[in-house]
Formats: sequence, structure tokens, C-alpha cells
Amino acid sequence: MGRKMQRGKQQIMFNYLPGKTFDFERVATIAKVANIRGVQRTDLNAVVLLRNVADEARAWRQDFRPLLRDDVLRDTSRFVLLDPQSVQSEIFPKVLWCQNRVCGRVFDFTGKDSLPKLCPTCKRGELMQLRWVKIHRCGAVQALRPPPCTQCHSSNNMALDTRGSERISSFRWICRQCGSAVPVFGGWCPECQWPDTDPNLKRMDVLVHRAGPTFYAHTVVLLNIPHRQLDPFFNLPEWPAIVAGKFIGLPEVGHKPLNEFSSVSPHSHENTGVGLSGADLDGLLRRQASGELTPEQFVKEMEALRRQREQEGLASSPSGIIMALEQRTGVQRQVWERAGQGMLDAIMPKETGRSQELFDNASAVSTVETARGLGLSRLTLVMDFPIINASYGYSRAEYSPKQCRLNPFPQDREHGGKFPIFVDQVQADALMLSLDHNRVLKWLERNGFNPKLPNGGDKDLSSKAYFVRLFDNIPLRETLGADNPEARMVFGLLHTLSHISIRQAALLCGLDRTSLSEYVLPSALMFAFYSNHRFGATIGALTALFEQSIDEWLNAIHDAGRCVYDPVCFERESSCHACTHLPETSCRFFNLNLSRSLLFGGPDPKLGNISVGYLDSTLR
Repeated sequence: MGRKMQRGKQQIMFNYLPGKTFDFERVATIAKVANIRGVQRTDLNAVVLLRNVADEARAWRQDFRPLLRDDVLRDTSRFVLLDPQSVQSEIFPKVLWCQNRVCGRVFDFTGKDSLPKLCPTCKRGELMQLRWVKIHRCGAVQALRPPPCTQCHSSNNMALDTRGSERISSFRWICRQCGSAVPVFGGWCPECQWPDTDPNLKRMDVLVHRAGPTFYAHTVVLLNIPHRQLDPFFNLPEWPAIVAGKFIGLPEVGHKPLNEFSSVSPHSHENTGVGLSGADLDGLLRRQASGELTPEQFVKEMEALRRQREQEGLASSPSGIIMALEQRTGVQRQVWERAGQGMLDAIMPKETGRSQELFDNASAVSTVETARGLGLSRLTLVMDFPIINASYGYSRAEYSPKQCRLNPFPQDREHGGKFPIFVDQVQADALMLSLDHNRVLKWLERNGFNPKLPNGGDKDLSSKAYFVRLFDNIPLRETLGADNPEARMVFGLLHTLSHISIRQAALLCGLDRTSLSEYVLPSALMFAFYSNHRFGATIGALTALFEQSIDEWLNAIHDAGRCVYDPVCFERESSCHACTHLPETSCRFFNLNLSRSLLFGGPDPKLGNISVGYLDSTLR
């Protein structure tokens, strides 16, 4: 276009992605992003990132995401991670509208390089781009072109008459030659065969190009994504069991960092020849030299110690960890494998981040008691935490699954035709909150449920593993109903508490709710929230909240049981934009499965009455 404008990387990640239209600043021009040039990020772990994308995309049926199917997302060679550097755009649409009201003709110059400034028919009216476009839920966007006249069979004299309205239904195409008029109609999408019998879903919508439904960016957020130095660890088929063992506290895993498992062979269970250490041999030799051991006893002691070391080595090997995990929790390996990503997200802050744990602060006894009153078992501030925002695709007309197609961005020619995923890393602070699993179980029992713990050898580990099994293969991006009552209860509790925590934090730390985003880990009974805005990240807003206003914030959460729309909101769902909802950029679960009743008691639209809210004082 020959013109330039400056935008921040955060704006590019959401508002200037390929396929998005925008108004070019200071000039009356509408443009569409054609391409984003970026620097390839080879330091990030593409396997982990694509696994997160797959978890998000799985809410769509595979035929609603043909280029983001599970098999495609498992192939890292088909994607490239790009750090955006510059945006290239093109004029769109090239459909011009004469501003002379007597004329008002619309001309299609699609495919032309130069565009006239004056109407070629009346010679007086200034030509401006038509600001309406046609979109379809498959992802198609097209210019709104004048149709041929039903009488003259030509589109050269068609004018657009808005009849003084902003409603498309009031607009008319009028032929300036014969005077016939027809309504403005989007027509049927020519780019897809929409898989639905409802003909209305195959119709294109006519909208102002800057309207929200013309483009929805789809993103994933990764808190502290592992870098490439952990690639050997993720090559271990047993890695989900290892991170699960670290999460629930298996002593075999202990405080051993993940990168120390990288050098272990995937077939380590076949290696039985574990030798003695130098310290072991020195100890035996000293005992023999002192006369404590005869030569025969020395040999027997050495063999016994070697067998002991073999058993210890087997127990701390990946295969031994899997065995211990299954035996002590009663949950099968396949479940832990499917939960591996959530377990990884839960342990990474301790693995790599600088953090402060509220419950470890001996001088904050009253604050800890308040946190326990909210049913928390941990409240952690993670500082200078690398947060990766990754924009991987888009949709149009709708944002939710089953109502639109999820599309990747066009293939990047400069990187071998791979699908680009645009990533932006921000060093930010985050607050991570964990629920007390024993209190959650007690809360379920008080509300008439009977949670059946896995039959494991360790009751405490089994009670933690119950929640991993509970959310196995549960579609959390859909409304949970009475067929999954315990999952609805627990996830709704966690999700609602997350939203209320963010809303109250925004009031105290000086950031808008749109600047804070959640990260919910249901299997770990954990959620985090962080500043998704660079300004909020750099000023340390959440650090200030943790260090200066934490008591006020915790008390505000406890007192957030009312809504300005009560009793209507309370009687319907106990959830609305005024009490629990967050912007779509902040909530990964489409504001579904929320209810204040889970926290404070009251009616639930799917489960009936919740007699005991999680914040009920009798549960302390």
C-alpha cells in the first residue's frame, strides 16, 4: 500500500492477524492483513505448544477443523512458530461507492491495481470503499458486490440506498436505469459445503467490516512453556507419569528436576546391571579392613547392596514411577498420559519460576487463615514468569465450537509453506491458587454426592488422583449437565472462583478485566491468572496485589455473593456479565459452567439446589 503505521506486538497478536480487515489510520482506506513476517522461534518446544493447541481445537468436530485435525497437530513439521516483526496488508474490498446521493452507484474494481477517485458515471461523486463485507461461518470473507439488475441484467448501474438506516435489512440495491430495487442479500457461501441441513447456516452475513463477528482470533496461552533443552525429556514415552509423580508428591520423583530424566533411556527398565557407587565400595572396604567383615561376608554384603541399588534404580526409573503411580493412586497409566499436559502446567512454576508461597510465610498467619477459609491449599505469586501467547487460527461469524469452522492462518511461503503460529513472550507475574482436595471432597459429600475414590494403596494420593480421573475425556468447553454432575460441580466451582478472583483483583490492582486472563487446570484443582497486557506485566500489578492488598482481595472474593441483577440472576443461573463473566480474551472456556451458587449455595440450572456452597464456614 505504500503507507506505514506503528502497532504493538500485543495488538498484532489479536487485531492484525492474516485475514483481518482494519481501517488504515489517517487515511480513508480499508485494508486486509495479507501476511505477517516474523522471526522463527526455534528455542520453544513446538511439541508442547501444539499439544495445547490440540487441546483447544478438540472442542470442534474434526470436520469443522479440517486443517487442524489431531493428526495434523501431531506433526510439528507442518507448523512454524513466528515472532511477529511486520505486517503486510492490501486494499480490501476494492468495491467503491459513489458518494453523490443522486448517483450512489457501486463499482467492483477487484483485480485492478489503480482505483479511480471520482465516479466514472456521474463524474462528480467521490468514490469511497464500501465498508460492508460478506462473511460465512466457514471462514470465508468476500466483498459485497452489486448484483445484476433483475430487469436489465447488468450490474453497471446498481446503486446502494441505505434509506437513512444502519440496518442491513433496510438497505436496497436500486438500478439507476430502470428503477427496480431488491434487498441486500449475502447469498450462499460459494467456498464451502456447510455440513448442516439448516439452509440459514449456509447463508453469508453482511456486516460492517470492523464488526466483531467478521474475525475472531483463536489463541492459546502457555505459562512457562519448556524450552528446547527439555526436548530429550519429552522424548521419553513415560514423561506424563514423571510429571504426574512430581505433582502428587511421589517420593521416587522427589525434588529431581525434569532435565535429569532426559538422560534416562526409554528402555531403562531393561537395564538391570546397576553398579555400586564409589561410596558404597569404600564403606565395604573399610568394614573389611577393620575386621568387621570376612572375605565371604564381604562378597555377600556386596551382592546384597548391589540388589538393593538395582531395586532403588528400578523404582526411580520411568517404568518404576509408572508402576508406583498406578499402584498407589489406583488410576491407570492411560489416564495419567492424557492428563500429562495439565500436570506439566501445574509443576512448571516450581520447576523454573521465582515464586513466593503465602502459606510458607510465618508472619502472615491471619492472611493464611483467610485463604484457608476460601478453601485454598496454596496461593503462590510467580514473578518474572515467561508467558507465551500463541495465535494459531481464526473463525468468522461465531466463536464457539459446533457453530463455525476453526481455520489455521494461510501457509507461509517464506517458511516452506508451513502453517504459521504467531507467538509473543511476556515476562509477567502470575497468581496461582490451588483448592484443598479434601475440602472439595467433603463439599461434594455435603451436597449429596458420593465420590468414589480410586482403589489405590495411598489414600491421600488416591484422593488427589480422583480429580484427574474425574476430568478424563470430559468436554470442558461445553455446558456440563446432570450426566456429569460431579464434574459440573468441581469444574464450575473452580471456574467461577477463578472469574470472581480476577474481577476482584482488577478492581484493586488498577487493571481492566480485559487485561487479566485465566489459566484453569481442572485435574490439578488449580487456576492461575496473569496480566495479558505488557503494561500490566511491567508495572508488577499482581506483585503489588500480593504484597500490599492480599487481605482486602481475599475478603472481597468471600463477599462477592451478590449481583446487581439479583434476584433475576440468582434464580436463573447465578451467572451473568455483571457478576461472573469475563471478556472472551480472558476466558478460555467461553464463560460456560459458571454459577455463584457453587460458592455460596443456591439454585443450579442443571443440578437443582446446591445446599452447601464451597465457601460455607461449616466446611472449614
